Amino acid sequence: MFQLERILVPVDFSEGSLAAATQASVLAGRFRAQVTLLHVNEFLTFHSDTGPLGFGVPSLEAVRGEHLAARQKELDRFAAAELRGIPVKRILCCGDPARVIVERARQERSDLILMPTHGGGAFRRFLLGSVTAKVLHDAECPVWTGVHLEEAAAISPADVRHVICAVNFRPETTKTLRWAAAFAEETGAKLTVTHAVLETPPNLPDRYTYQWHQEAHVGSEQRLRVLLLDSGIRADTFVVSDGDVPNALARAAEDKKAELLVIGRNCPEGATRRLGIHTYNIICQAPCPVVSI
Repeated sequence: MFQLERILVPVDFSEGSLAAATQASVLAGRFRAQVTLLHVNEFLTFHSDTGPLGFGVPSLEAVRGEHLAARQKELDRFAAAELRGIPVKRILCCGDPARVIVERARQERSDLILMPTHGGGAFRRFLLGSVTAKVLHDAECPVWTGVHLEEAAAISPADVRHVICAVNFRPETTKTLRWAAAFAEETGAKLTVTHAVLETPPNLPDRYTYQWHQEAHVGSEQRLRVLLLDSGIRADTFVVSDGDVPNALARAAEDKKAELLVIGRNCPEGATRRLGIHTYNIICQAPCPVVSI
């Protein structure tokens, strides 16, 4: 049974975080979840000029207190209309944003972190912001994000008609598949499980390329069927094999008119990095929101 009881939304008061709060409100309304709005303040350092801290400021604590009080008021007002009728906690913290977000998600036992790919500031449109990238790297719970989160209307679970789950046949794939299957079942959506065949081996002679792709395609189809059978999950299968994994999955989501793409981001146990090599580019190129497990 699919459960979504606690949703954590990091807030920096940008349009992106407002869009994330709106999406969280829609999900919370459907699943009767609580939303936690978390603002992590990075307190600026003041340099001496006149007075103890410069510009007549009496003390660091006075500046800090005024600054945090203003941020708390802003947080208390943030997304009030969008979250009307939803149980909401509003938390103000100080520190490194990514680290605090991950720690708070663990403390709150969050079922989902929902955040845009970047917040306020001069970030290029299709690049992941550093905070989101670090959260994706370290978070233990699923993360819902997407480059179009700020541009599109919030997606209602009732409007999710097709979910695509990308798998790579590693042991942790089962966790990703089960989350996607449970979400699809709960929302009444169709589920398609897809696998993107990697690029042709670099030393393979050109005359064998077509045969290699044909065999890789057939072998992947068989492995997908075995994976579904072993998991007890019913779903369509779809193998893409143009060699560029992020682009292939983006086109698969477009072809299937999917409203949600579910991927795994964890590397094998013991790896120094949690994120798979293609995770960043998949999220940036996907035409729909992405949930990384």
